[in-house]
Order: sequence, then structure tokens, then C-alpha cells
Amino acid sequence: MGRVGLIKTSPWAINIGPAQPMVFPKKIGPPMKSKSKLIEDLYKNRLEYCNVANLGIEDRLEESQIQDILIGNDSSKAVFLSNDRLRDHDHSGWNEIYSEMIEENRKNRQLRLIYADFTYSTYNLKKMTIALSKDMTTNQTISNSQLSENDVKGKTHCPTISSSSTKKYINILLFGESGVGKSTFINAFANYLYFQTLDQAQQEKPIVIIPVSFTMTINYIFKKKKIIKFGDIDSNENHNNLGQSVTQKCQCYVFDISQDKKLCIIDTPGFGDTRGDNQDNLNMEEIFSFLHNIPYLNGICLLFKPEILELHPYFYSCFTQLFDYFGENIRDYIIFCFTNARSTFFAPGNTRTLLKTFFDSFPIKNIPFEKNNTFCFDSEAFRYLVALQNSIEFDPNERNEFEQSWLRSVIESKRFRNFLCNQHSYRKNIQWQSIKHAQFQIKNMIRPILETLRNHLRNIILYNSNSCIKLQATHTKQSTMICYAYNRHPKNYGDIWIMPDHLHYSPDMCTSGEQKPIKYTLNYEFLNQKVDESIKELKSEHDNLYVTCAKFSYFLMKTSSNSKENPFLSDINRIIHEEKYICRTQTMNDLNRQLLNRLEELKIKYEEYLHTIKSSSDDLTLSGIYNLIKSTYKISMIKIQLNAINKYQQTLVLNNQHEVFIDKTCS
Repeated sequence: MGRVGLIKTSPWAINIGPAQPMVFPKKIGPPMKSKSKLIEDLYKNRLEYCNVANLGIEDRLEESQIQDILIGNDSSKAVFLSNDRLRDHDHSGWNEIYSEMIEENRKNRQLRLIYADFTYSTYNLKKMTIALSKDMTTNQTISNSQLSENDVKGKTHCPTISSSSTKKYINILLFGESGVGKSTFINAFANYLYFQTLDQAQQEKPIVIIPVSFTMTINYIFKKKKIIKFGDIDSNENHNNLGQSVTQKCQCYVFDISQDKKLCIIDTPGFGDTRGDNQDNLNMEEIFSFLHNIPYLNGICLLFKPEILELHPYFYSCFTQLFDYFGENIRDYIIFCFTNARSTFFAPGNTRTLLKTFFDSFPIKNIPFEKNNTFCFDSEAFRYLVALQNSIEFDPNERNEFEQSWLRSVIESKRFRNFLCNQHSYRKNIQWQSIKHAQFQIKNMIRPILETLRNHLRNIILYNSNSCIKLQATHTKQSTMICYAYNRHPKNYGDIWIMPDHLHYSPDMCTSGEQKPIKYTLNYEFLNQKVDESIKELKSEHDNLYVTCAKFSYFLMKTSSNSKENPFLSDINRIIHEEKYICRTQTMNDLNRQLLNRLEELKIKYEEYLHTIKSSSDDLTLSGIYNLIKSTYKISMIKIQLNAINKYQQTLVLNNQHEVFIDKTCS
């Protein structure tokens, strides 16, 4: 009998930001002199040193995840992975690779060569390795060198981290209109893979990956309808509100589809929610937020019923946002699946014609929609199986039809499985740069940038008194709202007042309308010492940041459907409002009044520079925006907050992943 167990799993990589800068270790372990000499020698030869422990690389990660962390979006990187133990054990092998990298740097000064030190990481690096970006491998940037991928693989001491390691997990994003049956499709697909016949599935226990709830008409008692439920209740699945998306949040379901492949299906909230386009847009933001920590996809599966009369009006917006986020190259990773296809003899039916017409008018052309990426299933046979488990009786004449439907769906499921196993990964590197992705990253940076600006001003004010405010960020562990209206009481740090974060763990807890989702909380520490930077450096960084704010604002306004919305200005006004409140309510407020004046000056400079950009004929390019994101990420106070956001998103993904262990062999 098949036995299913549910546990949490984390098959995906940790995303550390737009392009993670190399970090020096704060503490260089013993022997200190030897490590110091190594770092000095690396820099003399133009290799950057990176202590991977600072990047969160630890023993639970896989090779493909580590490669994604180290390479990121930088197509010019070549990374030498080693540690002190491997270096001491095979000095000649280590020196050979090191010499090759120095020689390559001499030939090509555009390369960014990095030494990734695993000495202080819990990850057990077994062999010295060179990791290359996909673009570098594809373009044969170093094809004439011994650093080429094929040559590296040939060395026993230096096997390259290859893209094949990503094939262990096949990541599929499942998309469809609300009510199309995405969750049921996942259940049906798993059962068709594991049970060759309906009889076999009935004799054993059906595999229910997601709780099932549906209405079934019972023919033999005058068309009476009965709600069928099967599986444990899941708070993420809302079966009670007709027309609202049943799946409330993105969930990932992981199960074996072959001896060496696991399928990760990301089940998403459906579009066409009865709560309107605003809810659909919120659902899309939920999906993009969930995807932020996923380094690659193997496909986007669009699920339809085969005999619809028209495509949902929101489908155009949904499809456009997908391309805006992933870029045009995602067209080759789109998969079409049709459920309830028994009525159309396992063909796409009228929906195919509607989709063909839609693609003819869609701005992005050449979207493949052929037999090889189109699959037709019938979930009714699975529903029949679940109904039998609920002791529902059927007309015996119906069984043969469901048996034939099951057999046909098994054949199609195997074809779908084989297609997925041969899919290449769409990785989060140069390939994944897009307007929507950049928008998402910038929106994540608004609060970190503005809170950094405010704290810079605090420390400029405190500089002559030999004191400073240290900012700390802690990620929230669940969906949390910050209320800007009620129950916020300023706290004193030295002689300056700061408004603490006031959190709600439910959107219904606050009726002020002045709340926002939050991914981290800020904490502060007053120190009787100056900041590490000079006053000149503080002011320079401050000036650069308000310019950055203006550039990001212009990009968001120019690329957004609402060109008048300016989230940076809204948050600047909120910060100014907070300082005004402090000045009104606190008697000892001289430093806060100085801070308020400087913030109002900042707002004026920001608006002036934004006006200058708007009046200029020079447009900001997408690559320029990504470079600005990358450089902004390097600012330590911003990086602290963005790392907290990343930890929140990692927690979000982890809490919504479920690995299903099936005590059967997949056929």
C-alpha cells in the first residue's frame, strides 16, 4: 500500500541580492599570518578574497545552490573554490589552478576572478573547484585556457560544478484561472504516475498531495450534489468562498517523478478572483515575492480547461507580467496543460483556437504552442477515485469510462514527466534580467535606503558629540504588518528620539488604513563612539543615496502602469511626519528638530534631482539600473536590512514547502 508522509524541505537556493559583493572575514582564523599572507598575495594578483561563511553557505546547500550564490548575475566571474585543508593536502594541485587563474587574468582583464574560501563554512567542500558563469561557458570566454569547463572536468582535483546538478530538482510554476483545478491537477498527476490502473489505485491508498474538496453530482439520487473532501485540512486552501482562489498563498509540493529527479510544483493563487483585479494584482505580487528566492525554473505550466468560451480578461495582464518579470526568453519554457480533457477526446478543444488568436495579437511573438509542449489530462478519473474512498456509489456502467480515462491520463502523464526531465533550467543570471524583476528589487530597497538616509543624518548630527546610532535589522518569521498610526511611542537613544516599529500579525488588527506589509524590524543601539566613516564619507554617501532614490523613482514611475505613483516620496513624507510627531510630543527634542530640518532639505534635493532626470533626454537603461542596484546593495547599512529581507523570504519559502514521501516506486 502506498504511504504518504509530509515534511518540510528546502530544495532551493538562498538568494543574497542582486549580485553579492565579496566579503572579507572579520576574523581570520588560525594560522592568522598564513591567511593574511594568502589574502595579500591574492590581491596582488588581482583575485578577490571571499569568506563564504559570510554568504550563508553551509552544509545543507547543494552544488547548484552554491554556484548560484557565488556567480549571481555577474557573467564575468570565475570562482576558485577551496579551503585550507584541501590546499594543505594538495599544494601542487592548488598552485596549478591558482597559476592558471593568474595567467587568465593577464589575458583578459575584464574577468572578475574570485577565491572562495570554505575554511570557515560548515559546508564540506570535498574537491577544489572552478565555477564559471553559464554565459562564460556558453560564449567560450576562456576556451583557449586550461580554465575551460571541459578541461577543468578532466582534472581529478578540480571538477567543475556543472549545470547537471540542478536536474535533481525540476521547478515548475503552475499558473491558471481560479477554479481551473490546479491543486486537483497536482494530485491527479501524482496518482497517474504511481498507479497504472484505476483498480491498482483503488486497492491501495490514493496519493493526496494537497487536500481535495469538490462538488460531485450523484446521478442515482436525482442529481443531488455532494461536497467531497479528502486529505487533511490545510489553512492555505480555502474551499468555502466560491470564486475566490482556493490556494491562498504559493505552496511548493515536492515528490519523486523518477529515480533521480524530484518535481517541485509551485502551486499559485489563481487569477480571475471574484474580489477583483486588485486582488489579482496582489496575488501576482505574492507569486513574484515567492519566486525571489528561487534561482531557476524549468518551466511555467499554464493550466486550462479545453472548452472555454473566452479567455479571462485578466489573462492578458497576467501573461504580460510574467514576461515583464522573467524576460522574453521565458517563452521557450512555457508549457500548456489541459485538464478535464475527456470531453474533447484528450485535445485542447476550443481553447486552442482562443490561445492561438491571443498569441497572434500578443506583442511577444514566437511563443511555442505545439504538440511537444502541450499535454491533456482528465482529472475526473482521479475525482472518481476519491469519491469511491468517500463511499460514494456510482452506476456500474460509469466505471469503464473512468478506467479508460485513467489509462489515457497515465500515458499523457508519462509523456509530461519525460518532457520535464529533459527541460533545461532557466537560471537567475543575465538571462533573468527584466523590468519587473528590477521593479521588485527596487521596491524591496525603498525602506532600507530611506532608513539608511535617516540614520546617516542622525550620525552626522551626533558626530561632534563622539556618539552614534547603530542600526540592526531582524527578519520577521511570518506575514506581518507595520502600523504607522497607533501605539507608537518614541524611545530615547542618547539625546535623540526614535519611533519603534509597531507590528500586527493580522491585517484585520488595524483599522487605521495606515499599515504596510513588513519583512523585518529595526532595532537601534546608542554607542559612545563615532561611526567608522568620516564626516566627509557620511555626507558623500548621503548625497549619493538621494540621487539613487531619484533614479530609482524615475525608473519605477516610467515603467509602472501608474506613472504618478511615487513610493519613495510617499515614504519620505511618512518619515518627515514621524519626526514632526516626535517634535510635538517630546520636550527634549533639539536633535530631532535638526533631523527634521535635514530631512526636509533632503526632500527638496530629491525632488529637484528627480525633476532634472525627467527633463533630461538621457534614459536609464535596464543594465544601468541593475548596476545601480548592485552598488547600492554594497552599502553596509542597506545590506544589513536587505539580508534581513532575504532571510524573511527564505523563511517564507521554507514554511510553504512540503515534500511528499511516497512508499512506492514511480513507474
